[in-house]
Amino acid sequence: MTATGASEYITKPQTLTEMTMTLVDLLNRADNSNLPAPAHVTLYQRWQEARLGFRGDPDSFHALADWATRFGGTVTAEPYTRDDGEQSIDCQVKFPFVGLTVEVYAMIPADQLSST
Repeated sequence: MTATGASEYITKPQTLTEMTMTLVDLLNRADNSNLPAPAHVTLYQRWQEARLGFRGDPDSFHALADWATRFGGTVTAEPYTRDDGEQSIDCQVKFPFVGLTVEVYAMIPADQLSST
């Protein structure tokens, strides 16, 4: 591939306003697909990343699976010990969306996942 051919795959970083508009588009598509809405969102302009957080309950694990099915990606989960000693599972899905890296995540207490 020549240097000129590679330029079509390189995008310029989005401004925070553009990122917000991209996030609105993502959330509208999710809503139109009847996906559960996240509890909160965070945008990181420097890293061109959107993080969508779900509540820490078993339904959130299923929500992440639904988001992975709709937008691509795989649910990953890793054990995590909080400062207070509580065992949790850090669940997340990452996928690209219109120039952004999107991470959908939930911290679910380990004792709540045993029944899912």
